[in-house]
Amino acid sequence: MKRYTLYLFSLIAFSLTACQQEVALEEDSCCTKPLAADALPDGTSSLAIPTSALTDMSLYQLESDWHNERGEELKLREFQGKVRLVAMIYTHCGYACPRIVADLKRIEMGLEQYKQDDIGIVLVTMDPARDTPERLFEFAKSNNLDPQRWTLLTSEQDNIRELAALLNMKYKVELDGEISHSNIISVLNVNGEIIHQAEGLGVEPDETVNAIKSLLLRI
Repeated sequence: MKRYTLYLFSLIAFSLTACQQEVALEEDSCCTKPLAADALPDGTSSLAIPTSALTDMSLYQLESDWHNERGEELKLREFQGKVRLVAMIYTHCGYACPRIVADLKRIEMGLEQYKQDDIGIVLVTMDPARDTPERLFEFAKSNNLDPQRWTLLTSEQDNIRELAALLNMKYKVELDGEISHSNIISVLNVNGEIIHQAEGLGVEPDETVNAIKSLLLRI
């Protein structure tokens, strides 16, 4: 599995290179990354891929075990079949993470015409020691996150760091227990491939909303 993770990470890192260069030039910019030669300018593929076919670029190939806010054990591949927004937070965060949740809600508002079966939102904690499933459940409840659309995940620290690396997320636990981290919202297609990322806080949601709409038109 470690060999596969390194291979998957190298593929994703290669696909992100051009995008990262653009972000370096413009802070808090959005980036859209083609994953194949047939990719369209909006980051989506011109070819329909069956939801049963997981490519080497799929995050759902990871075999790590996770728990949601209801304490249910699951694999990432169980998210297959629906377009997903994915972000990493921790519930004791007092500044950036609430803004990430707010940004996700703004994106969600731009997709109000779509059903819950079309789009899912996944929050992954960076603080598994404190963010137990019970804590995540209370966080979801206090932030009015629709359980039919939002899923909150925790796992072992190694699994979280592995997923963070593949999402191009960087974070560091400080001595006081706070976590310094980048702020990235990722869009995954139905097969778990990253097709769009928005980096920064308070980024206008239009690019992300349009990327998701383009994906949904091809399902």
